[in-house]
Amino acid sequence: MANRVRIAVGSDRRDLFLVDDLVEGFARARGLADDDRGRLVEVVHRLVTWVNDSAYPNDETGEIAVQLELAEGAVRVLVEDWGEPLAAFGGSLGSVPEELASVDALTDDLRLVNLGRDGKRLSASVPAEGVVPEELVALADFAREAPPGDVTADEVEIVEAGPEHAEDISRLLYVNYGLGYGHPDFYRPRWVAEQIESGQVFSTVAMLGGEVVGHHAMLREEGMEAGETGVAVVHPAYRGLGIFNRLFERTVERARGAGVPSVFGRAVTSHPYSQRAEHSRGYRETALMLGSVPPGDSHDDEPVPRGASLLTYLPIDLREHPVSFPERYRELLAAAYANLELQTAEADTARALAELEGLPAIARDRDEQRESTVITVGAWGEDARAELLDGLRDAVRHHDDVAYCDLDLEALTAEELDEAVEILGNYDFFYSGLVLDGRLGHDHLRMQAILSDNVELEAIVLDSDYAQGLKKAIFADRGWLPDGDASAA
Repeated sequence: MANRVRIAVGSDRRDLFLVDDLVEGFARARGLADDDRGRLVEVVHRLVTWVNDSAYPNDETGEIAVQLELAEGAVRVLVEDWGEPLAAFGGSLGSVPEELASVDALTDDLRLVNLGRDGKRLSASVPAEGVVPEELVALADFAREAPPGDVTADEVEIVEAGPEHAEDISRLLYVNYGLGYGHPDFYRPRWVAEQIESGQVFSTVAMLGGEVVGHHAMLREEGMEAGETGVAVVHPAYRGLGIFNRLFERTVERARGAGVPSVFGRAVTSHPYSQRAEHSRGYRETALMLGSVPPGDSHDDEPVPRGASLLTYLPIDLREHPVSFPERYRELLAAAYANLELQTAEADTARALAELEGLPAIARDRDEQRESTVITVGAWGEDARAELLDGLRDAVRHHDDVAYCDLDLEALTAEELDEAVEILGNYDFFYSGLVLDGRLGHDHLRMQAILSDNVELEAIVLDSDYAQGLKKAIFADRGWLPDGDASAA
């Protein structure tokens, strides 16, 4: 029997009886004693009523979600809403409002947490003697216990995925991550099939007895020359057979065969493991993007702010890269190319601009899911300046949390780059790093601006000396370090 139940109702007092009925039924079905059942019904009713009246005064169009979950000797209550802002309270956040004092006396750990655009979460633990949550085995946990038996690496075949593998790929992600994987489109088999068929996604799968037991992909973005590698997953029962290394090698082979000049990844900075894995395969860091990872929840349901990610590249074509540098970031960009072991040459801006003919001087790409915007600057002049400022204002109007601006190092002269950097600096943009083989294969200087307070700036784990030096330089550029303490590794 499930340990959790959830209901959503409108912000109308006439609907609150639905919550009362659910709580009563849940308490009876889970065997709560009469006193504990009565306490739970009273607490939930009063919390929901308070949220209804406080967050949605005179507004019957809102929504309130209520969740009950069994814990050891208690029932955990969550009440969520998306109404008017209220001051956080409970724990270290401040004292409980007077009107909830009697509820506080009936519960443990009553608190309200603000989640920004994700609303608010009011939570409490209601004591319930003898309650023990049922131990349920999730699909992913069951899969991890499945023994590989006498399977050997030779029995696993690495093949290029076709549309017919799409559903199996989505299911494999679910087995490993539930529905929590960071690229939600991969849970949509039809989307996966369309992307594979169009050539926008190069998927490679590991097959065993007709079953997909591993996956790795390179994702192509229209107009971009570099390909993003990722969506790497191996069935828990078949780890330790070297499947991932074989998948990765095939992905790079396919990228080379398709004329892709480089592949890149985005390593999280909450731990060093993905950074080490990418580094061991030849990827090198070029940019640190603060706030690029959307906010979420920790394992104990505490809100986690936006996190940083490292942009890392594995060059395939070791050609010289024609570029110009803005004076402010000359040393940092030179260090980025040196970290990649790539040579640079003087840019032919006339040729680069001819390649961009017909494309917009300023391109905007807004990611609603990540609440971020990337603005790409491919040409400079009065019109481009005006369009750039419009793009910056749009990011603010859309309430994006972060914004990035990519300046074409091949099409813009050093003087134009200097001017663009100065303008962006006036709008609180600062250094992020180098983007390799971007639009039409041109390299770009990436600058970044943080538009939200909900961004992690302290718990950033960086494994390499270069990455640590890059962070130091970025923080100094933003003015978060003393002058003269800004050199990158």
